[in-house]
Amino acid sequence: MGQAALYTSSNAGARLHRDLVYATDAEPFGTLHLTIDSSKKYQTIQGFGSTFSDASGANLRSLPDKLADTVLRQYFSEGGLNLQFGRVPIASTDFSSRVYSYNDVAEDYMMQNFNLTKEDFQWKIPYIQIAKKYNQNLKLFGAPWSAPGWMKTTKQMSGPGALNGKAGDNYHTAYATYFVKFLEEYSKSGISFWGLSTQNQPTQGSDKKNKIQSTLFTAETQRDFIKSDLGPALKASNVGKDVKVLIMDDNRGNLPKWADTVLKDKDAAGFVSGIGVHSYQDSETDKHLDETNKNHPNFFILGTEASEGGGAKDPSVDYGSWDRAEDTVSDILDDLNNWVVGWTERNLILDAQGGPSWVSDFADAPIIAFPALAQFYKQPMFYAIAHFSHFIKPGAVRIDHSLNVIELEVESSAFLNPDGSKVIIMVNKASLVATEHTVVVQDAADNRNHYQFKLPHRSITTLYIQTSQF
Repeated sequence: MGQAALYTSSNAGARLHRDLVYATDAEPFGTLHLTIDSSKKYQTIQGFGSTFSDASGANLRSLPDKLADTVLRQYFSEGGLNLQFGRVPIASTDFSSRVYSYNDVAEDYMMQNFNLTKEDFQWKIPYIQIAKKYNQNLKLFGAPWSAPGWMKTTKQMSGPGALNGKAGDNYHTAYATYFVKFLEEYSKSGISFWGLSTQNQPTQGSDKKNKIQSTLFTAETQRDFIKSDLGPALKASNVGKDVKVLIMDDNRGNLPKWADTVLKDKDAAGFVSGIGVHSYQDSETDKHLDETNKNHPNFFILGTEASEGGGAKDPSVDYGSWDRAEDTVSDILDDLNNWVVGWTERNLILDAQGGPSWVSDFADAPIIAFPALAQFYKQPMFYAIAHFSHFIKPGAVRIDHSLNVIELEVESSAFLNPDGSKVIIMVNKASLVATEHTVVVQDAADNRNHYQFKLPHRSITTLYIQTSQF
């Protein structure tokens, strides 16, 4: 018979509490019966990640070196969260202490004055190098928030505005060179990139109330920039020729139209590998993702940004918030159940205010730093991510699963790892009524093994079914 390990985290205080579950031949009692079918496979999971923001680097630097190393080990090592992706901002973001680009010399279309900044050498590169020590296969992808101000219609990085001119002109060619220079400069520190986003949240560049660094692209202008400028520049570069280009990098409501516009152009599509999507519209219909996958099955959909906190009425940092752990799990489940191949957190670590952020765009993070105490605090969100990232291995596939009854407060998904182990993740919100479920899991292809376990009120569980049978 089979055996499994059950890991439980809960509002009551459990954090990845481990129990052994032994399979039974006869089907036991259960209030919920979940059937998995490993013969029905969906998308391949590439992994989970976080962002090497300036704010994250500043907070790591505020801690003793050994403690900063511990944070990165707990994120990137196989014994920790086993994160596979690192998002690297190209120049400044809202989670920087100032607004800066890599070239502020107007009309320098050849990018002869391109230079990385102190933020890269103090807050990004050193911690990327440590993370790569714990995961040598770490996949890094760059993402710009804004082009240099002199290249934009508004003449400034912060706030709205598009690139001057049109695809193929000197501004667009220069901006493509800007990307290549970024890759070249990071390669001098032994850092290579797996991917590049064309632009973080391109629709934000049309918002006149927006104060954050941004550059407007429509689907049409992004298509043309990739086709005429960025794609050819990367292919002509030794450091860029194998880099995967991600389009959109914005909320799901823009899909499938955005992907249709870019990818139905064969010339543009030839340079593109995937579609980046943010988690801030996960309450919207899943059709956005389903239709995108149906229309473009050869292009992966990657979750490129997600975070909690920062709402007008919510505290930026909410210590011990189980609500935010549940929201994180729901976001990830909703994405993974709808063809997304991975998920990326907005920041590794923030301070007690939820920053630093030059524009006071504070938010929560899985880890909060307390430099005066030489300590850090792991939010429940950290463990929520662990329920996925530690157990679902790169190359795993989502498999079919179904519950015998409709239970609105319970969400779930199931995966098959490359080594044959199976992972079932469930969350019981039970926000209205304190309901504990007895769950029975069975594989449709295996009539012998039934796994019974408790899914407590307001809990997250991961059932890890090992490959060894006895």
